[in-house]
Amino acid sequence: MSERGSFVTEYIYCQQCFDACREVLCENEKYLKGVVIPSWTGEGNLPIIAGKIGGTSMGEEFIIMKYELIPEIQEKMCADCNIRIAVLSDACGTLVYRFNKNEIEERKVDDGIER
Repeated sequence: MSERGSFVTEYIYCQQCFDACREVLCENEKYLKGVVIPSWTGEGNLPIIAGKIGGTSMGEEFIIMKYELIPEIQEKMCADCNIRIAVLSDACGTLVYRFNKNEIEERKVDDGIER
């Protein structure tokens, strides 16, 4: 059985960090499909990426994000920024990852309240 989840980045002000996220997250694969959010004016895009993320087992969305995708982003991002990405699992709740070039923090979200 395949597991499906979704993800969204925060608004990313740094162009280098946004480009790093776009390169990694905007894939068109079976288990990863990301898109840049269009502007409400119809002109251009917002520096936010959202999409689907999945795997073959329960909770694999979190494993892929933390151990595969975030390290790829870290290699390409600048040394000064922090980025947050929320991952909403199909069956295992929600985690928010906050990371910079060298570290990754993981926080569980219950009832819409980050803990």
